[in-house]
Amino acid sequence: MRTADSVATGKDAIRQKNLSALLREVHIERTVSRVALGETLGLSKTTIAELVSELVGIGLVVRVGNEQSGAAGRPSQLVAASPEPLVLVVNPEIDGLTIALVNFFAEIVDVVYLELESAYSVETTKALVLEYLKNSQSTHVGRLYGVVLALPGAIDSNSDKLINAPSIGWRDIDVATEFEKTLSLRVWVINNARAATISEHNFGAAKGLANVICLFSGVGGIGGGIVVNNQVLAGSSGLAGEIGKMRLNTDGPNKHLSFGELMHREELVTAMGKSRLTDEALDQLLRQSNDAGVNKVIDAQVAVLLSAIETLRDLFDPEAILLGGYLGSLVETRKSHIANTLNSTSLKYRDENFLVPRATELKPMVLIGAAEIAWAEILDNPLGFKKEGLSKNG
Repeated sequence: MRTADSVATGKDAIRQKNLSALLREVHIERTVSRVALGETLGLSKTTIAELVSELVGIGLVVRVGNEQSGAAGRPSQLVAASPEPLVLVVNPEIDGLTIALVNFFAEIVDVVYLELESAYSVETTKALVLEYLKNSQSTHVGRLYGVVLALPGAIDSNSDKLINAPSIGWRDIDVATEFEKTLSLRVWVINNARAATISEHNFGAAKGLANVICLFSGVGGIGGGIVVNNQVLAGSSGLAGEIGKMRLNTDGPNKHLSFGELMHREELVTAMGKSRLTDEALDQLLRQSNDAGVNKVIDAQVAVLLSAIETLRDLFDPEAILLGGYLGSLVETRKSHIANTLNSTSLKYRDENFLVPRATELKPMVLIGAAEIAWAEILDNPLGFKKEGLSKNG
């Protein structure tokens, strides 16, 4: 026999589920009509209106106007993810430190980049983040939900412990606890390549693809992520998707070489006669170069890249493989050759859309994707979000 309490509990669970589903859709689409929400979620106009009103009251959704839903009929109200809640993302790399404020609308509100010759220590990074928070209080006061560290290293998701980030010299550190003590804020930790994968899947070139592989290259080396059935592959402790460690070749009988060890961005930069280049500048120079030495380096790296793509293709059968950083530039320089080679070894034909070059800077994708680890908590339980619970003083 169902009691009044059990019925109420069941209704509360359904309401919570519907709130979460609607908020997730608004967050991913950024701006969407109530009509579209009803069609996507299979809920009535009345239910959608009630859920939207509740989320507006909580402070996670805003009404932004109307759109004509058809040739005739009343316009449909547009709603958007609120730009008010903020997350501070900290991304240390070998060549600099990026600190950014990212809002719930998935926009970068403010960003600073501190260039350096060698990576900052944990203590110096904490001090620089504190200084940034102090100087940017007018922007974030009363809006800051927490801090996300996007790190170029392996992170145990069960403990949030950084196992190793060799490019910046951080190793075996409980970084979340270290930063929480200093900042007096909630802190999450995520691998930077995983963050970029989440961002591409939610908002970027991989949006709408249920199975996709992302390959990224930055100054710290090769990274990536694997999306299987709309979930970023994590493994038992968050260490899955370390594509740069994938063994592809051997150098003698006893030494195995990984994808990351065989791919060297700096070889191309050096071949161009430069000491440092952004991905965009490198992309432009690769397109224009007719130098035999440069083309020799390109051919060698494309051969390695092809081997990695073939292995990942056959293991995961993705809809597409997205290549960011200079890897996208490499694909663009030899696109026909790569496509023909892939089809000569594939179990099925793959059209030109199988490879998606992204010859752009990775930083924005890392920053936006890193914030998603904090927003995930709110998306799962919107009723747990309290505007008055946000940081008042940073």
